[in-house]
Amino acid sequence: MQQYGLSHDETALVGRDRELARLRSLEEKSRAGSLQVALLAGEPGIGKTRLLREIARCARQQGTTVLEGGASDAEGMPPYLPFLEALGQHIRSASTDELRAQAGAMVSVLATILPELSLRLGESVSSYPLPPEQARLRLFEAVGIFLSAIATPRPLLLILDDLHWSDRASLDLLCHVAQHQTNTRLLIVGAYRDGELMQRAAFERALTELARLRLLTPITLAPLTATAVAELASGYLGATVDSAVSRLLVAQSEGNPFLVEELLRGWLESGAIAQEQDGGAFCLVAPHSPLLPPSISNAVRQRLARLAPATVELLRCASIIGRTFDVALLARVTGQDEESAEECLHEAVQARLIHQLPPTAATAPSNFAFSHDTIRQCLYQEVRAVRRLRLHTRIGQELELRLARAHASTSAQQLAELAFHFARSGEVERGATYSQSAAQQALQTYAPAEAMAHQQTALQLLSTDDPRRGPWLLELGAAALLASAWQEAIDAFQCAQEWGRRHGEQHLTGCAALGLGRAYWRQERIAPARLALEQAVAELSAQTTAETVEALVELGSLLILSLHQQEEALTCLERALDLARQLGERRLEAAAGRALGNLLIRSNQIQRGLPLLEQALSLALSLGEALEVSECCACLTMAYGWHGALDRRAQLFPLWLEYARRCHDPYQLRHLYTHLASSYALRSQWAEADEALDRSQSVVEQLASPEPAALLQWTRGLLLAPRGHLSEAEDLIKTALVWYRQHAAQSLAWWLGGLGFVQAIQGKQQEARTCLAELETLVASLPAESMPLAHALCFMAATSAVLADQTWATRLYPRLLPFRGQFHSFLVDRLLGELALLTGETAAAETHLARAEAAARRLSLSFELAMTLGAQSFLVLVRDGPQAIAQARPRLEEAVALSISTGTPTLAQLLQQQWQEWVHPHERAAGRPDRSTRLAYQPLPAGLSAREGQVLRLVAQGKSNRQIAEILVISERTVANHLRNIFNKTGVDNRAAAAVFAIRHGLLD
Repeated sequence: MQQYGLSHDETALVGRDRELARLRSLEEKSRAGSLQVALLAGEPGIGKTRLLREIARCARQQGTTVLEGGASDAEGMPPYLPFLEALGQHIRSASTDELRAQAGAMVSVLATILPELSLRLGESVSSYPLPPEQARLRLFEAVGIFLSAIATPRPLLLILDDLHWSDRASLDLLCHVAQHQTNTRLLIVGAYRDGELMQRAAFERALTELARLRLLTPITLAPLTATAVAELASGYLGATVDSAVSRLLVAQSEGNPFLVEELLRGWLESGAIAQEQDGGAFCLVAPHSPLLPPSISNAVRQRLARLAPATVELLRCASIIGRTFDVALLARVTGQDEESAEECLHEAVQARLIHQLPPTAATAPSNFAFSHDTIRQCLYQEVRAVRRLRLHTRIGQELELRLARAHASTSAQQLAELAFHFARSGEVERGATYSQSAAQQALQTYAPAEAMAHQQTALQLLSTDDPRRGPWLLELGAAALLASAWQEAIDAFQCAQEWGRRHGEQHLTGCAALGLGRAYWRQERIAPARLALEQAVAELSAQTTAETVEALVELGSLLILSLHQQEEALTCLERALDLARQLGERRLEAAAGRALGNLLIRSNQIQRGLPLLEQALSLALSLGEALEVSECCACLTMAYGWHGALDRRAQLFPLWLEYARRCHDPYQLRHLYTHLASSYALRSQWAEADEALDRSQSVVEQLASPEPAALLQWTRGLLLAPRGHLSEAEDLIKTALVWYRQHAAQSLAWWLGGLGFVQAIQGKQQEARTCLAELETLVASLPAESMPLAHALCFMAATSAVLADQTWATRLYPRLLPFRGQFHSFLVDRLLGELALLTGETAAAETHLARAEAAARRLSLSFELAMTLGAQSFLVLVRDGPQAIAQARPRLEEAVALSISTGTPTLAQLLQQQWQEWVHPHERAAGRPDRSTRLAYQPLPAGLSAREGQVLRLVAQGKSNRQIAEILVISERTVANHLRNIFNKTGVDNRAAAAVFAIRHGLLD
């Protein structure tokens, strides 16, 4: 009988010329020393793996080193599996001299996930323990350096298949390598099913991050065209197909290459198609269509039906082992000798259901793999549940024997395999033990999500009274916190707490309460968080331990940050610092010192608090405690900002960002980019501010806590307001306030002022005054001279200044005075100057505004400088009378020009409105006049026409061409023509200069 059907790898690659060309172009870029990342997307069977093998073949021909790995959907797989497979190939094939040079000083770190590295080098390596965030960072750095070293003598192609099944740790590692090894001769090509994104949030985030870094080249594989299907069929059959076969093939396969070959194989074996005489084309044997399988699974089942029962049975057992299996293990599990098993598998190889892996140094000659995972899944589902249990038991036992004979330490992959099989076997105790060991191994490589999965399996296998249950529940809760799975953490800690109480384990009960409080706090559930932390302190005070200090630090921080209860917080934190010093725990001393320093700062005891915070930061840096450094930087940036030392604050952001990233915990970044955006905005660096806000958005989307998202919305709204987007700004702030009212009412005083300020700028006087009245009620409960009070008072003062409300100015000035020299979203000295101006205290106003101007110029605060210059121009009018307009106007001109040049048209318009009110105080009492039409009846300088005068005034107010066109009901082209005439007549060449001209000639008076 004539044999047809080349294997998928033997057929020529068809219909993918464009995609292959893009990959080759990326390979050339990578060979030149620029890391590239390409990800192939498409449905199952579309040819992703085939294209990966083709680019690998081409790369090898160019002398490139090729390493291949892939993820698996089998439960219990170890973290970093794609990298383990790829790097494992290199470790087994490279010489020991090469490995020693490439691994360098990072051997001990790499060995945490690649134990075969130390075995190949014949070295016993050890590494001192590190905090989880440090361990993960060092591991990521080590893998990146290792890959870079491998790519030094020859370019490197790293292939990562089935990435949609990747664990979060692998995806984080991929992003880290891509970001930090940009000058490496490395091309990373991965493949994933594009229909899996909705179910794989971690993978979707990785795609977003790679795209944001501008490192990703996405390549989507579309179905083959009719021409390509016919070409594929001809290559597979060795002859062409007639038009009827081609049309049927296209209709049934829908351009899916895997289905094309499956259909052709089925038709050949059933006799539905045959070749014409003399080597002609293949055509349908019968006039009707052959019976065609409706799906890939059905196609696989039809192929299996044509094999000998013994072969199918052997394949079913192999499917229990995994997609890749070796004959030796399969033979022992099924009770056959290797030769017989391999002979039986030969039929499956001929049927293209499995293929033998190349006998390289990386794989044994008897290793096989299923051609497609769908084949393995179909076979696995056919095995009865009872028999699966027996086979998993037998496989696990054989894997144990192998390890015993090898006398080697158990790798993460081996532990995961043992856990996977025993958890599904009748060996419950072994399943639990191996699952817990796999969880601990995953945590050691900072893969908390994978650790959670193993721990949950282990706990399911334990009896309720097993003495290990309580400690294992604590470990599950801790892993869930690291994975930002806070509800899962709450569930685990509650179970641990109940278990501890039932078994009289006071310390374990206290630790569970501590974890519970942390989880609740991260969800912004303040009341249950406080209760849990108070329980933790009570339970852990029986014997002083590190956990006692941690509980006191957490409780004290909660009391001051979320509840503003200074005295209770001070008692907790002073005790925590004292106990930390008694224990001699420098890490705890740093944490307690940071928390106490933060409390003192928030109590306006800046001179006492700053040294404590700086000492805590220095200590944390010396200990290499990334998490504590991040926390210290967060506190210090706020402290120096309030202190008015914004230059020192700006210096801290890079350090904060570096160590927050090292933690590999999105929670540590929850506020960072939002605060960074505000810092940029103070200097009118709007592009950088918007980019930081976008980065913040990508962070908060990963968090279960809604509080960072509310802060981001509030900040985004506040930063939109001065740029002319007042309605959108108000809507964003209102949306954020809805959450604060419902879930964090105790912090509402901190945020409500932003709404009143934006409403005042819009001229919504009644709404703004309503906010002021509510704020007055809210601040009554805040501690005197505290930073939350200062923040609220500053927004109240800013709102009152915009409203020109003398009553509120009189009320607020003495309350804000203790915070002079500070900064709370605004320069306090500038606000004090404006309040003093409204109350007629011109000497005090002059002093405050001079200090504000000096600070604004020194720190390059464009918004504050413009507002201060405007206030100084008004001061001249109040002090010297209307005859001083000429002396006052230059300050106003500078303020308006600065506002327009720095992209804050709303500020320019506000200053001009305020100028009108101070020049015409009788109009201030009657409300702000609309003077846009009055210019038409005034004699205008430089020969400007009435319409040009209207356009010029609107330009000076910061309006865009589009806005001017809408106001005057003319086209934007007409506005542009008017501007050209204005520039020619006035002798200016830009909008800011035109605005200054308008002010100088009294067009806004």
